[in-house]
Amino acid sequence: MNAPFPIDTKPQSELDRLAEADDPRRAFLRAQWFASGRDPATMELVARGDDGKAIAAFPMCEKKLGPVAIKQVAGAYWPFRGAPLDSKCTAEELAAALKDKALAKQLGNVWRMGPVVNEDPSLDVLKAAAVEAGWRVLSRPVGTLFVLDLVALTASGNWPSTKGQQKDRWRVRQLEKTGPVTISHFTGEDWTDDTRDAIAEIESNSWVGQLEQGGDTKFHDPALRSFWEGIAADPAIASMIRGSLLHVGAIPAAFTFGLDCGDTRYAIANNFDQQFHKFSPGRVLLYDDFTSAAKRGLARIDWGLGDGGYKRQMGAEEASSVSDLLFVRGALPAALLRRVWER
Repeated sequence: MNAPFPIDTKPQSELDRLAEADDPRRAFLRAQWFASGRDPATMELVARGDDGKAIAAFPMCEKKLGPVAIKQVAGAYWPFRGAPLDSKCTAEELAAALKDKALAKQLGNVWRMGPVVNEDPSLDVLKAAAVEAGWRVLSRPVGTLFVLDLVALTASGNWPSTKGQQKDRWRVRQLEKTGPVTISHFTGEDWTDDTRDAIAEIESNSWVGQLEQGGDTKFHDPALRSFWEGIAADPAIASMIRGSLLHVGAIPAAFTFGLDCGDTRYAIANNFDQQFHKFSPGRVLLYDDFTSAAKRGLARIDWGLGDGGYKRQMGAEEASSVSDLLFVRGALPAALLRRVWER
């Protein structure tokens, strides 16, 4: 079937309203985001202000931490995990809500959220509120994000560099010796089964897909593909999904995939078919993706963790740090868990 994924039109949930009141860069934290995936939320805990209005939500699932099962904020690992929070909410207001006995009991003495972006202002509010409400926050580092500052790069007048553009034209000419090179773009509103099949084929033929134990593939992995298809049932998230495909003749050779949220593009996945590795179709497509994002008025590319070599070559720099958080009620339990958690 070659048709866009069906869009759900169910009434807006309280969680969706919170996501819309949150920082625009966190706008993907909607009900469908938490309902899909390998670990869907099994409970939706809501913190309310004095007027009864929702100011934060904690869509939780249960996970094993060693021999113990604890609650953790659900949702996909990419680009981060978070609890939807009204951007007007203060730490004092949220702390008062978290002190509610029923909500505190539901969250539990130990709960987890991660990975999180440490420089996220919403996280500062949550951490301060949690401490005021009686939890200690234990943090362990996950890594550092690579970010392209599109405003600064385009203002420099030399990005992509003249030499880089010449090199890309050469790469395309070499690829064209196999077949015509075409680039197409898609969103979560108009992508099709064929689009997702093409991405899965590229992943299967990439270095990641050929790892002995299997790799982190977003569409070749049926469970992860189901997640991305599932969240696209929400029209708001579908409009954020954006990616591109590069074909050499009829062969899907490279792809990019990510989310546009506020002024940020989260570059969630990109890869290429190994048979074309000599001519770097992935790099050709990434430059197309990033320059297109700049033309759409986006300020930055959040390129996630790792692989700093080629990311730096394309203009990315290390930016925000990423951590995994454990919220522990009480000083003594926190002290006992700290060494284990931080290790």
